[in-house]
Amino acid sequence: MKQLIILRHGKAEQNTMAIDDYDRELTERGKRNANDMGAFILKKAGVPDLILSSSAKRAHQTAIIAAKSIGYPENEIQTDQNLYFAPERWIMNVLSKLPDNINSCIFVGHNPGLTDLINSLGVQLDNLPTASTACFEFNVDSWREVSTDQANFKWLKIAKEL
Repeated sequence: MKQLIILRHGKAEQNTMAIDDYDRELTERGKRNANDMGAFILKKAGVPDLILSSSAKRAHQTAIIAAKSIGYPENEIQTDQNLYFAPERWIMNVLSKLPDNINSCIFVGHNPGLTDLINSLGVQLDNLPTASTACFEFNVDSWREVSTDQANFKWLKIAKEL
């Protein structure tokens, strides 16, 4: 059994000419929501085997804050620059390469890729809001076997519900 928890980064600074999009930081609300969502994930799913994040500043900050709430070591968070605004197919490709000893993964990323991924896994969603999360399970032994038609939707939590 493989479990995928999809977490969109928290609310970030406004995009301005002065700040490159990649370097935008979380707002205070974004930090608070990331902390609260981490605590929610811990209650619902426990400590994951892996937290994998886009290396963009707002996504990595979200991963760090959520990891602290979950009790996951910050130094074990893996980041990948190729996950910055990755489309759904690219995310699935990256997940297919995870080691089989990883049974649960929190993936921290960006829209529209995350909403597209959730839709491809069978849950129709117009938009995954910032710091919100969705959980899917796959009854497979290897991440290579994870596919959209094997997705089993478990839950969705919107940050403003916390």
